[in-house]
Formats: sequence, structure tokens, C-alpha cells
Amino acid sequence: MAAHPIRGAFDYGHFKAIHRYLFQDVYEWAGEERVGPDTFMTKDGHAYHPGGPALTEAANTEFRRLAANDVLRGLDHATFVRELAEVWGELNVIHSFREGNTRTQMVFFAQLCEQAGYELDVGQFEIGSQVRDDFVAARFHSQDTGSNARLAATLARVVHRSR
Repeated sequence: MAAHPIRGAFDYGHFKAIHRYLFQDVYEWAGEERVGPDTFMTKDGHAYHPGGPALTEAANTEFRRLAANDVLRGLDHATFVRELAEVWGELNVIHSFREGNTRTQMVFFAQLCEQAGYELDVGQFEIGSQVRDDFVAARFHSQDTGSNARLAATLARVVHRSR
């Protein structure tokens, strides 16, 4: 995907197209948002957004906010990382797909960083790495508290200006 990224407008359709591409050989529902449960779901004690129309509206709202912020272009590093964490934290709670959300987010946000003049060092997220552990903990903290500050601090370590 690094050599041949999925092109798009960094909107919900683009996000779903990345999921479809990543999981087309695994799930017949690849690229389709989850439709249930219709109430907040919990996984390991952390709440995620309800499925169905409420999920669609929440995702579209978040992608409209991203578009209104010019897809994070033209921001200094501190502002970029803070805004990136806000979008990432919200999309994580929305949890558009039954499976594969984190992998889809990683590809989507790596592409988003690139178009904004930054690089997301995805190699830092390998299983067992401190960055990955901190990233997972920061996303759970975001879900539990609504604060994306810890997520921003973690992302600041792995997001750099493009060379």
C-alpha cells in the first residue's frame, strides 16, 4: 500500500475503501460499516459507538470536521499532532468495522500524514514495542475519559516532518 496507496479525499468513502482493500480476501463484508449493536458496545471494558445509522452519522460528522480543517494541511507539528490525535481518538471510538479498525486507521492516517507533509513512522508500532503499548493505552484512555492528550503525546514521538 505504500507503493500504491488507495487514493481518495480523506473522507468516509476513502476510509472504507482502505478497509475493503486490506480485507477483501478475508471478509465478505470488507469495507462495510458494522450495523450492530444498536447501543454502545463494550470490549474489554471500553465503550465503542453504537452501530447502524448513529455510527454512519458520527463517522460522517468526524470526516466533515476533518475536511473543514483542510485535512490537517499547513499546521505546525504540535498543532498537527494534537488535531491528528483528536480525529484518531474519535474514529477509534466510532469503530466503523467489525474487525480491522486499527489496521485501517494506521494506513489511513499514514496517508493523511504524508499528504500534510508529515510521516507517521508505522515501524514503531510493532508488537511488543513500547510505542505500541503506549499507543494502545492512550487510545483506551481516550475512550474512557474523552481526552486525547495521551494519544497526542504518543503520536508526537512517531510523527515527523517529511524529508
